Amino acid sequence: MSLTDYAGIAGLIAAALLALWMLRGVRTQPPTGRHRGNPALRLPKPTRPERAARQ
Repeated sequence: MSLTDYAGIAGLIAAALLALWMLRGVRTQPPTGRHRGNPALRLPKPTRPERAARQ
């Protein structure tokens, strides 16, 4: 076997260990009722300068 074969096997083992570590980390976190993803994008309400000018 060549050096690239050993590097490929080591990469596969490292990827499997990383996947197991990430899955273990997901289970150890306490469950929350709230979704932990990206928050909804809340844009400010558009202002209407024509209304402000009339007042």
